[in-house]
Amino acid sequence: MQEIMLLILTLVAIAMFWQHRRYHYIRHDLAQDMQRPLHSTDAFHVMVFFKLKPGDRVVETARRFALQLQSFSQARLIYAGQAAFTVNALHLDNREWDGVLLFEFPSRDDYEQSRVDARAVLARRLFADSYLHGMRRNRSASLFVPQWLLRRRMKDLLLGRWRIEPLQNSLAFETAPEFQPWRNRVSRLRALHEVNRDGLVMFNLIKYGAAGHQDFAEIYGDKLLSRMAVFRHGPLHMGRSVALEEFARFDRVYIAYYPSARYFADLIASQYFHHIAGSKLMGDSFRVATAPITARL
Repeated sequence: MQEIMLLILTLVAIAMFWQHRRYHYIRHDLAQDMQRPLHSTDAFHVMVFFKLKPGDRVVETARRFALQLQSFSQARLIYAGQAAFTVNALHLDNREWDGVLLFEFPSRDDYEQSRVDARAVLARRLFADSYLHGMRRNRSASLFVPQWLLRRRMKDLLLGRWRIEPLQNSLAFETAPEFQPWRNRVSRLRALHEVNRDGLVMFNLIKYGAAGHQDFAEIYGDKLLSRMAVFRHGPLHMGRSVALEEFARFDRVYIAYYPSARYFADLIASQYFHHIAGSKLMGDSFRVATAPITARL
């Protein structure tokens, strides 16, 4: 009996180690996310959403901004992405962003010191427009995401849910006038696929609305877990939202990886997505879909 238990524990340990190695590869090589798993609990993350000046390019401008910021601060570049589309929150101005940068500062105080530096003002002048938002990253929750997904996959297998149904196009999505904005976004996603064929990173700033909306959001997330566990995608960063500008009030930040822009386009145009999205009731949310370009900076 002891030998059987030892064998089971060994197999579980091997599976957990393999899962962490696999997700490290996905995070670092595919999502091009440079986050260290065991960062300081004082660390403060800042997202920079930016709009280009006419004639400028995303990679070159993002590189120049990152170099200027890092020349006088302790900011560490975690991720850079070229945007496909923006879903604006109701309480923010309606702007379509060209790219997103994610930085880690040693602390909130370090960020505040860099923010008031005159060189920070000059750096932001590289952009036609920009918006900054903060995050208190939940290190523990983000660290154990691979194990949550492994547990979900094992649960599905034990319950006989071996296969994930293929995505099928939604007729309503293809024809209904109310879905025209999303059809435009799908077209942009398919074009963005050529920028990076190995991944898409979605920035989500979530504000919960009336009582019960958070429960609906959790139901939505739970329904996606099985697909995430099979197709190796899911949250890269989770944390508490911190308003830095424009009195933007959100509750949570979720930054998630998907296998490609084409995969995400097929997902949001599918019957599957529109079926589970019926449970997704948010008060007010802000989303930007991006293709990883960190390695090109």
